[in-house]
Amino acid sequence: MRYTYTLTFVLSLLTTLGFSQSTFLKDIAIKSTAGLITSTDNTPFLLRANRYGLVPTEPHVLYLNTSFNKSYDSIGKTFDFGYGLEPHLNLGRKSQFLLPEAYVKAKWKALEIYVGRRREVIGYVDTLGTMGSYIWSGNALPIPKIDIGIREFTPVAKNGVLALKGNFAHGWFGKGDSVQNVLLHQKSLYLRLGKPAWKIKLIAGFNHQAQWGGKPANPYLDEISKQMISSYGSSFKDFTRVFLGKSTGNATGLGWDEVEGVPANEAGNRVGNHLGSIDIGVDLLLSQSLKMKIYRQNFFEDGSLFYLNNIIDGLTGLSISHKNNFNLTLEYLDTRNQGGKISYDFIPELRGVDNYFNNGVYKDGWTYKGKTIGSPLLNPYYENMDAFSTKRLNNKNYIYNNRVQAVNVKVNYIVKNISLTTQFVHSKNLGNYLLPIRKNSTSILQTGKFNVGRYIFSSRLALDLGKYYQSSLGTDFSVTRNW
Repeated sequence: MRYTYTLTFVLSLLTTLGFSQSTFLKDIAIKSTAGLITSTDNTPFLLRANRYGLVPTEPHVLYLNTSFNKSYDSIGKTFDFGYGLEPHLNLGRKSQFLLPEAYVKAKWKALEIYVGRRREVIGYVDTLGTMGSYIWSGNALPIPKIDIGIREFTPVAKNGVLALKGNFAHGWFGKGDSVQNVLLHQKSLYLRLGKPAWKIKLIAGFNHQAQWGGKPANPYLDEISKQMISSYGSSFKDFTRVFLGKSTGNATGLGWDEVEGVPANEAGNRVGNHLGSIDIGVDLLLSQSLKMKIYRQNFFEDGSLFYLNNIIDGLTGLSISHKNNFNLTLEYLDTRNQGGKISYDFIPELRGVDNYFNNGVYKDGWTYKGKTIGSPLLNPYYENMDAFSTKRLNNKNYIYNNRVQAVNVKVNYIVKNISLTTQFVHSKNLGNYLLPIRKNSTSILQTGKFNVGRYIFSSRLALDLGKYYQSSLGTDFSVTRNW
């Protein structure tokens, strides 16, 4: 590994000499992580979950991560701009060059637009302690998109009782294994009832995502419609159907098997792969220094939630924070029901087998660059093939494990100027209705971080126990220098 350390040092030195005195690049951080030293050939779950696709499943790699950022001025300008660039290099068994952030942004008052890749979490959760927001958790490499939105709750009227935030975005999945050039449609809207100073504030909202357009990697004959499929609709008319959740057949008055060149699923059901969550929550100000957050995310994919068939599924959380030195998060995730094990679209009560994050047309499902976009506990086949050794699949991105029951406990605290985090996740993994398994797992993570001058030292130690994830012990550490 000597060449690896030498390259890391040279790149760090060049970056320092080239940019440390720049006034244009306001915020610079150089991070070298000598990490993913593990006891097995698999990275422990909590070392790689919700890391924006940067930590590979295969361990024993060295990182070089450098970020350049210009934030908005804190003075409160009406108009301002900024940008972010974060080159990331993995060196080891599986060398990779990644760009988790590469964007430009601009704001006018509360409204912001950005173009490119950007780290973000979508859904109402405690981002500091969650095991992962259901639909968009930060587990995968960010998808490039054009996004316009209001990022923070902004009062609708002067009295500030009602505030809103949300976004509207168009993105590009790029090249996939099963479908090429897939597009992303995304929108969200969240409302808050209560002024910021009120002791009780109510939050409710939704997010809606859709994969649409593109073309299959290999043209195929649709078995139901008997149509040869070489592409999926990507016109403006198709976009309006995606936006409204309509089918091609509904728009033309034709049925499942009567629209030329369109697969039966899109002609009779709806155009694209639609999914998202409906979220509710309460923010409580218990005292000037003590806050509590309670939240619930309910999931939708194919109409089961409309008929309340899968209402039992969801992510439920509670967090308590004391100033900036303590945060406790408790969460319960249940995705086992999925509307039941019988699927019959024409009888609402039997609209089940939602098969979360999978889709018959977009066979890579709700993944990007091999990682689940949503909750990392619903993971693809390739991440844990040993757990499914009796069944071999051709599609490595198929979300094999999407019937999960899990508990998450995470505590962030400070002891003698050292920031510490302890996390415990226990999961019961049932595979899915079509390919069932029954394997439990317990994952534990301990992290520590402290400053010495402008240097930030951090280390993480993770342990997997049980029969789902391969039992393993792993660690990484990093040194960050800010300018």
